[in-house]
Amino acid sequence: MNRTSRARRTVLWVVGLGVAATACTSSTLSMPGRPSDSPSSSVSGGRQPLKPFATVPSIQECEKLLGTPCYTLDMVRKAYGIDRLQAQGLTGKGRTIAIITLFAPPNLQKDLDEFSTKLKLPKPKLTIRPIETGAPSASFDAGNQKMVAVALEATLDVEVVHMMAPDASIVVADLGLPPQQPSPSPTGSTSPQPRGNSPSYLPPSIGLAAGRASAEVLPDALTTTMMQDNPDVISYSYGGEEYQAAGNTNQPVAAFEQASKDFAEIVQSGTTLVSAAGDWGAAPKIGKGGTRVRSLSWPASDPSFVSVGGSRLHLDANGKRSAPDTVWNDSSVGQGATGGGPSQTFQRPAYQDSVSGVVGQRRGTPDLSMDGSVSGGTLFYQSFLPTGTGWISAGGSSVAAQLFAAVVALADEKAGKRLGDIHAALYALAARPDGGIVDITEGNNGPDGFQAAKGYDLASGLGTIDASKFVPALAATG
Repeated sequence: MNRTSRARRTVLWVVGLGVAATACTSSTLSMPGRPSDSPSSSVSGGRQPLKPFATVPSIQECEKLLGTPCYTLDMVRKAYGIDRLQAQGLTGKGRTIAIITLFAPPNLQKDLDEFSTKLKLPKPKLTIRPIETGAPSASFDAGNQKMVAVALEATLDVEVVHMMAPDASIVVADLGLPPQQPSPSPTGSTSPQPRGNSPSYLPPSIGLAAGRASAEVLPDALTTTMMQDNPDVISYSYGGEEYQAAGNTNQPVAAFEQASKDFAEIVQSGTTLVSAAGDWGAAPKIGKGGTRVRSLSWPASDPSFVSVGGSRLHLDANGKRSAPDTVWNDSSVGQGATGGGPSQTFQRPAYQDSVSGVVGQRRGTPDLSMDGSVSGGTLFYQSFLPTGTGWISAGGSSVAAQLFAAVVALADEKAGKRLGDIHAALYALAARPDGGIVDITEGNNGPDGFQAAKGYDLASGLGTIDASKFVPALAATG
């Protein structure tokens, strides 16, 4: 791969990393609050985070404390029929899932072990592998909310993957945050907050630099991971807006087009790439004055990545579906919505020819959706927040992306080989009644967004999955 010097990449990546950590994370975290503190409480207003749940809460406890249900990953596993696959012996054995992260907290192995013990899972096979970027990496600071946000993301990602594919090997490719000044005391209003920061306006020069930085470092990180671990699937929970990377224009992003060549090589070698579709709807507030601008999250917009959007599970107190899945849209309470729409950079790939009536001449996202709603969040365990050790409810398209990455690993196990580029198979399976893809027909992805409809749409993609049918069907296409 033709690359510029390491020093050049490092300088640009520090700029891009700052943007990614503050404005472009594809995760939305929600922490428990007092009964009077609903999830709609303003983060920007400085709502004080409270102690996590000391033990795994019930749906009713979450509703009482948060004003919304929350689900254990075991419930999510059963809702998608993954428990039935595991009963048949499909557990991810012999498969490797790599997760590219911006920072692996020192407690990551310990927290994953504790999560595994509490939910009676096999001992996790976790490898944390630093990726050399040429920049020094920071020590963990629980008072730095940017660092805590990415540490929570890494923790959430590995726990989701381990629950869904408990015998798979997990590799965390750690890019490492550069040293930063710690934020004020955790007891202040700027302590780690219940959810990620929404993207906001960036001066064109910063957006351009961040785009170039990301487009140089991410392909290198993926290639390094490929060479060292030869994973079945690589997932990425972060993203930046195409509009900002184009200098606040609707023009194609040349740096992303160049990186796309490297991504295509990786997929052709047999590894599936998965990325989160974004958390701030089809039109995030990234224009001047906070105006909404339609924009896609990259790299999910790249045709080589499976773009996974967020949907909402509706489960009763026993964890059974009480209604069909809908598009994730919590924007009315300030908790985000799934990304999706047409790309300003990439033209329609051949695998989307069957949905050209929806996407037109552009690459459309998402490809499909899985659980990502904050209203009905997913519970995960952590031990490093200043507010205490325990369970936090979280949502975001990053949850959906990790769920699907694990599903791909199960399909690879069933097929007995790596499936690589699965896009054509996805769109073909959607047309089959036995393909395991379930249409989502209700909801939208926020203001100036897109409406779910019968068939493919720019809010939910092809829909969601019934893994008990989808995994064997996908495996059979390999």
